[in-house]
Amino acid sequence: MLDLTNEINSMIEDSRMDEDKVLSLIHDMLVSAYKRKFGTDENVEVRFFPNDRGQESRCVELYSVKEVVEEEDWFDSVKQIPYDEAAELVEDVEIGDSLEIPVDPRTFEYSAVQSAKQRSQQVVKEYNTDKVYVDAKAMEGKLVIGEIKRQLRNGDFMVNLNLENTDALFPVRGQSPRETYETQEKLKFFVERVDKGEGEERRGRDGQMQKKKGGVRILLTRASKDFIKALIENEVPEISSGDVEIKSIARHAGIRTKIAVDTHKTDVDPVGSTVGKSGTRIQTVMTECEGEKIDVVRYTEDPLAFIANALIPAQVRRVVTIDPATKHVVAIVDDNQLGIAIGQGGVNVKLAKMLTDWNIEVKTQDQFNEMEQTMEIYRNVDNLFKQDDNAEEEKAEKHVSNQELGIDPDDTPLTDIGLSDSLIRKLHDIDIWSIEEFFDYSDEELHDKGLSDEEIESVRGSVVIAEDEDDGEFECPICHEMLKAGTAVCPKCGAEFEFE
Repeated sequence: MLDLTNEINSMIEDSRMDEDKVLSLIHDMLVSAYKRKFGTDENVEVRFFPNDRGQESRCVELYSVKEVVEEEDWFDSVKQIPYDEAAELVEDVEIGDSLEIPVDPRTFEYSAVQSAKQRSQQVVKEYNTDKVYVDAKAMEGKLVIGEIKRQLRNGDFMVNLNLENTDALFPVRGQSPRETYETQEKLKFFVERVDKGEGEERRGRDGQMQKKKGGVRILLTRASKDFIKALIENEVPEISSGDVEIKSIARHAGIRTKIAVDTHKTDVDPVGSTVGKSGTRIQTVMTECEGEKIDVVRYTEDPLAFIANALIPAQVRRVVTIDPATKHVVAIVDDNQLGIAIGQGGVNVKLAKMLTDWNIEVKTQDQFNEMEQTMEIYRNVDNLFKQDDNAEEEKAEKHVSNQELGIDPDDTPLTDIGLSDSLIRKLHDIDIWSIEEFFDYSDEELHDKGLSDEEIESVRGSVVIAEDEDDGEFECPICHEMLKAGTAVCPKCGAEFEFE
């Protein structure tokens, strides 16, 4: 029996693992060492016992389970034992019985013990990594306080969050250009992401490439809009209670932030609640961000009103929609408000675009009038081209239709002159498809084809036969448009006419 009381207590204290986990680890170590010595772990048995001082599960015994066989059948010294040897150890033993032979782990070779020890150290490390990962994952998406430990060559900082053997990374991209940072300085950070880093690949003793498991990777930021949101949520109890809701945030770190807030309660002012009495709440957030400007605006379902609100501190006279499909609007301001609405470097209007998700142009009234005149010219030209395109399309459609009927593209189909469906079918049956084909026949020939005088007169009456004069007008029988004498084709419906 091997007394491991001190070793077990030490592992529990150093690794902060619970007792069951430590005992399981020792079990695996002993099995690994047994396999290293005997080449198999199929017949090993590990048992824990209380020691003589009354503490539970602090001593261990290792057994090799062997089958009793006849001398002539004995060929495996690891899994089998001859009957004569078994009889010396146990009375009333029989062939086929299984005996548990005690094994002293202290007799294992140094290499076997060392290999098992290395494996146990790796298990402890993985356990601690998993524990740190769970603790760090609980911080993800939240504000934490950390102490800056050191700066790396690339400008990143390592930050202590009081996690065991694990520091967080505060990269350059998460740093506000308005701020400077010093070692041992304690600051608030937003935990942007927590994951398990990629491990390094190393060549093992067997020559094979092995990937070493990476540790926990924690990314911090003070430059994201989520950092501002978390700060405000901490300062405004109406947000945590649900009385005030943050609808959207747009931020240019170190310069300006815009926040849109709303409420479903008529007796709550969302902007006033967020800003606080005399601006105390929002001032606390601005101080944490080294004086970064923060605009709190009222959200509304009306996009034009929301856009006007988003452009504060500028005063907007009105917002005009240019194209709803592309969400393009123009905000009209007075001359003295133009620079304020656009902001230094265009930051104010850019943040308003991000906040509202609309494409916003800022113009004075004179600039907008010039813009309207230019747009009107473009609309007129566009309409002109559209009319030409429509005429070409109608002509192309008629051409295709005539081709389908098998008649000349310039002929007028019978279907275009207002005849009854039954008469059109009768004319088609005798292979007459157009007005021009109808007038190619005399009345006698039409009678021979089976047409009556009334049917012949009906077709002739549907076609205007006008005198070719320079003066006068006539009415199109199809669309009733008044046309000048001599018009060969109706410009409205496309009907064609013959003149005598």
